[in-house]
Amino acid sequence: MAKACFGMIVSLDGFINDGAGKLDKLYESFEPNEEINEVMAKTGAVVMGRRTYDMTDDSDAYADDYEFQVPIFVLTHHPPAKHPKENDDLSITFVTEGIETAVRKARAAAGEKDVVILGADIGQQALRANLVDELQIAIAPLLLGTGTRMFEHLEDMEIHLEKIRTMESRRQVEIHYKVIKPS
Repeated sequence: MAKACFGMIVSLDGFINDGAGKLDKLYESFEPNEEINEVMAKTGAVVMGRRTYDMTDDSDAYADDYEFQVPIFVLTHHPPAKHPKENDDLSITFVTEGIETAVRKARAAAGEKDVVILGADIGQQALRANLVDELQIAIAPLLLGTGTRMFEHLEDMEIHLEKIRTMESRRQVEIHYKVIKPS
């Protein structure tokens, strides 16, 4: 069965974007390598929130050059009026019924491959609903000081983790943790 992985690049001080909402400073240190490509190849579907989906200026660009050419499930209250372009590998489904439905649909689409959950708010919703099996955190070598925190609204939760993998490139470290489910 597909495992659900909440993963993002984060600054050392815990931000997933800068104060202006931009990601480019974080991605300056991203260097794909064989290990990272292997993890990406195991992805069968993506769940993201509407803010993450809207970060591109052209939603049709997902079909043309998005790094994950798999089914995408966008959790939103308001689907766009115009459906974006799709291709043989990438479809986009707007889900309005909540995080549980989005992850369930993504798991079904992924088959034996993994589901990647993107976006701080969506990831936190999935953690609160006990839907995350693994955290995949790439740590960029910078301190932003401000922006959106990856784990801003989990103050009333205690989540136990077990380190299962560490990947290192010349410029950043990526750590994978298994989420220990409450008994």
